[in-house]
Amino acid sequence: MSASGTWRVTASDLGWTFSGSVGSAATDITSRSGSDALGAYTETTFAFQAGGRKGGLRVYNGASSVVFTDTYVKGADNAEPFPTITGYPELAHQLSHRACFGKFQFNTFSGAADSPWVFFDDKGNTFVLSAANHFAEARTALTPDGSITAGVLNSVATLPAGYTRQTILSAKAGVGAAYHAWGTALTALAGKTLPANDAGPILNTLGYWTDNGADYYYKYDQSKGYAGTLLAVRDEWNSKKIPLGYMQLDSWWYPKGPASAWNNLPGGTYLYEADKELFPDGLAAFQRQLGKPLVTHARWMDKASPYHGEYTFSNDIITDPKYWQSVMAYLRDSGVVVYEQDWLCNNAKPAENLTDADAFFDNMARFAATGGMDLQYCMALPRDYLQSTRYSNLTTIRVSNDRFERSKWDEFLYDSQFAGALGVWPWVDVFLSAETNNLLLANLSAGPVGVGDALGKVHAGNLLQVVRPDGVIVKPDVPIVPTDATYVGEAAGDLPPMVATTHVAHAGLRYGYVFAYARQSPAPEQTYQAEGATLSGAIVAHDNAGYTGSGYADYQNADDDYVEWTVQVPAAGTYTLEFRYANGGATDRPLAVTVNGGDSHTVAFASTGSWTAWNRDGLPVTLAEGANTVRATATGSSGGNIDWLGVSRGTVPIGPSQTASFGLAELGLTEPAYAYDYFAGTGALVARGGSVSTTVTTGTYWVVAPVGASGIAFLGDAGKFVPHGAKRIEHLRDNGRVHATVAFATGEGPVTLHGYAPRKPTVTATTGSVGAVGYDKSTKLFTVTVTTAEAANRAVITITP
Repeated sequence: MSASGTWRVTASDLGWTFSGSVGSAATDITSRSGSDALGAYTETTFAFQAGGRKGGLRVYNGASSVVFTDTYVKGADNAEPFPTITGYPELAHQLSHRACFGKFQFNTFSGAADSPWVFFDDKGNTFVLSAANHFAEARTALTPDGSITAGVLNSVATLPAGYTRQTILSAKAGVGAAYHAWGTALTALAGKTLPANDAGPILNTLGYWTDNGADYYYKYDQSKGYAGTLLAVRDEWNSKKIPLGYMQLDSWWYPKGPASAWNNLPGGTYLYEADKELFPDGLAAFQRQLGKPLVTHARWMDKASPYHGEYTFSNDIITDPKYWQSVMAYLRDSGVVVYEQDWLCNNAKPAENLTDADAFFDNMARFAATGGMDLQYCMALPRDYLQSTRYSNLTTIRVSNDRFERSKWDEFLYDSQFAGALGVWPWVDVFLSAETNNLLLANLSAGPVGVGDALGKVHAGNLLQVVRPDGVIVKPDVPIVPTDATYVGEAAGDLPPMVATTHVAHAGLRYGYVFAYARQSPAPEQTYQAEGATLSGAIVAHDNAGYTGSGYADYQNADDDYVEWTVQVPAAGTYTLEFRYANGGATDRPLAVTVNGGDSHTVAFASTGSWTAWNRDGLPVTLAEGANTVRATATGSSGGNIDWLGVSRGTVPIGPSQTASFGLAELGLTEPAYAYDYFAGTGALVARGGSVSTTVTTGTYWVVAPVGASGIAFLGDAGKFVPHGAKRIEHLRDNGRVHATVAFATGEGPVTLHGYAPRKPTVTATTGSVGAVGYDKSTKLFTVTVTTAEAANRAVITITP
């Protein structure tokens, strides 16, 4: 800091310099050293604006971070923010988060004034800038000359004496490493106790959800009633030996709107208590009958709610501590363990000023904690993610839009980096238990796992790849997030395949888990736009983004509408027809496809998640030389929106296909390793520092195990997605022999372990027992069953090469 008011900070490891000016002379410049919750620091403090403000630059070399402090000694206009950063590295790529769910966006800061701003180069060297306190009113902006200002919302005209706000800048080699350094600094400075990934029932056990996308969202078995339907779900799970840890009740459980009706879907909360039609004996009585803890949803307050006039409001939410004390006591007495605050990005957003957001969130967290309850945020803004650093009982956050499925995977993965950096466990949202890849990704999130199947639909075998028989989730140590190479590739505009990783660490050994899927499809040899085809019933539309050409075909009626193309091919033979389409509905919209008036073939056209998410479906057909007529006719479910018909010679894969690669170094593995394709049941050795490269389509999953001193790559529990998770493998080391402690649920039967070994190993147990070792000489994979000692719930084994 100079007397002229200019300042400079250097990130020595990266050779970067950040600089700016406070806009006036600086006086009373002093420097000192100290330490706090984040670690050792050096700090320069000064006065500026003729003594009306005090500033500080606190540098934490060990934490790769600097904190800027701006204190108003005297009340003043909200102007000339500090820091204003005029000099900073000009890096090729940027990323920010915006709006509902804090959704990621590359190379723009549009609508992201409350987000961390992330800058990175082609090597992944990264710096992150955000508010460090007063998150609700913080505003980061770019000036016309390219300077970055970190200040307060323009709607706040003046700032009072004593107002102190802070900004943090963290720089690190690696996008993920920079996010982690930034988040670690924020949570340490806020004093947040980070929740473990098994904190409470929502993180430790399998749940049943009734939110949007679940089969029982605002509907139930009419013969049983809502409560009776949910009790029947519990009973069915018990009969199938599926362990239910808790149950979530969505917005249907309380009355809404002026008429105080449970099924008033658009309405705000009338009273935050169990609807008397659905729960005549109250919420507590239902919970006692269920015998499981509850997670309860909340939205904003309706204009007709009697709470108006009784409590202090900000927009359509209540800030009054008397309300929060009463509500949290009611929930506590009703067996609720998590309060879920939804609609934070719009209807449940406090007024933008210096006090209301803190009053809303602080009182919510304070009285929930008094009742021993945790919080979950849903539809959170980026500022709400940051606000979470204030509350140790804010343990989970929704990171993607309603009803988890393929079109939500990208936002889940990128936004999990945001949440995970702040010590909040990401929640993918509800899906159905037969959806294997959705279930896998939920498991790899290291956050909650919950499904919403109707009676008769639950897939017990799938769920038991995630949990032990007692419902405890076997999960990784950290959320799965994209690799740095994926960030760089997408920011560069290449749209590479998604490659995302997580891990489990054991005594000097790190076990990696990699999920990869294609996001681009090979172009068909010929393309025929739907808007240029013959349409009957269907119309040309333009209102949903993402189409090519000048529009798309929009089916209007459930039956008989069709789109018909005339396609030309040079020779008779087999061709593949591909239809690019969008289906924002929740179910398939099948079409009957005919060629030259022949037999029809049904093509499913599954949901793509939204009307702006486009996918491909199709089939192989026989075409004649020359002109051919291809017709796609609605058969009872209308149809998706059709963008074009593609035609290619031969039978070709339909849908996305790309080559995905990852290196052992990206997983933090320094040893040789064995990369095991979980679903294919095959694997291969990877040399030290080596990589894996293969073609991926809808999802490939690898378990990557280091080859230890024994020469063995221990692959863990053969029946679990996360085979080395601490709730299954409690302790693991390799000192020339593999030593493992295997945890069991009470009453659980034998567990099959497997791995790679250059020759058949021997396995012995000091606690529990082991079966015969199976060994395949061609694959060099071994298996062995392990049984717990009676009443010990543990087996301790040694694998000797």
